[in-house]
Amino acid sequence: MAPGILDPVMLEQYRQDGFLLMPPGFLPAETLAEIIGAVPGLLEVDSPARVMERDGVTPRSVYGIHQQDGVFADLMRHPALLGAVQQILHNDVYVHQSKVNIKAAFAGDQWDWHQDYIYWLQDDGITRPDLVNVAIFLDDVNEFNGPLTFIPGSHRDGVLTATGRDGMPLGYEDAPQWVATLTADEKFQVSDDVIASMAQRNGMVSPKGPTGCVLFFDPNLLHASTRNMSPGRRAMVILVYNAVDNVPHDVTDPRPQFLAEPDPRALTPLAPNVATRR
Repeated sequence: MAPGILDPVMLEQYRQDGFLLMPPGFLPAETLAEIIGAVPGLLEVDSPARVMERDGVTPRSVYGIHQQDGVFADLMRHPALLGAVQQILHNDVYVHQSKVNIKAAFAGDQWDWHQDYIYWLQDDGITRPDLVNVAIFLDDVNEFNGPLTFIPGSHRDGVLTATGRDGMPLGYEDAPQWVATLTADEKFQVSDDVIASMAQRNGMVSPKGPTGCVLFFDPNLLHASTRNMSPGRRAMVILVYNAVDNVPHDVTDPRPQFLAEPDPRALTPLAPNVATRR
C-alpha cells in the first residue's frame, strides 16, 4: 500500500462529515498543469464516453479518462491520492469510474440532490459503499459557478429512500438507457422530506477553494450543485476508488466499460521520481 498522508484529525473529520477538502499543493503543480492541459483534447473527441448538456453542443462530462494512457492513468496512481484513499478504506483499491466534469460558463446545468452509491449498487452490482470520490479542482470553485453542496454527516444514515425514475430525461430521449444515470435529472431521487429533515439536523456546506484543491467525499454523502451562473468555467476531475474486495457482481444489463471498470486489480503507486515530476 502507498504511504498514508492523512493525519488522525483529517481521518476523523472525513468519517464524521463525509468529506475532506485539501488545499492546493496536495498534488504537485506540474501534475495539475498537465491535467488542465489535457482537458481540451478530451472534450473535442466525439465518443459515447462524452455526455453533452441538454443543448446538445456543450460538453458536460467525459468518462473513463483513467483508461487512457498518459497523465490520467498516472494520476490515479499518484501516491498522494492512492495513499489517502487506502487510509480511508483500510484496503487496496482500483478506480471503478472516472470523469472530467465541466460546468461551462452560463451553460453548466444543476445536479439535483442524490447519493452516488445507489447507482453503483443498482447499476453495477457493488454491494458495499467502500468507495471514495476524489474531486480535483481544475478551476477556482466559488459560490457563483456551481459548487458541490453537501449535507455533512448524511453518509452515516446509509442509502436513503430513493425512487427510480422511469423513462429518459428531457433532452436525452434518443440516448442509450445508461445515459439516464449520468444526467442532472437524477434517476434515483431522494425525497424532499428526507432532504429537508437532514438539512435541518446537519446543515449544508459548499466546499470552495482555488484551483488545485482536492476534495475527498463519501459515496453516500447527500450532495447537489446549482447551475453555473458565472462567466467562468468550473471543471473537476473525479476519480472513484473502490476497495479490491468490493468488486461488482454480474448485473442483467451492465453499463459500458468506460462507466464501470472491468479490471479490479490493486493499483500500485507511481515511482517517486515520476510522482514528483507529475
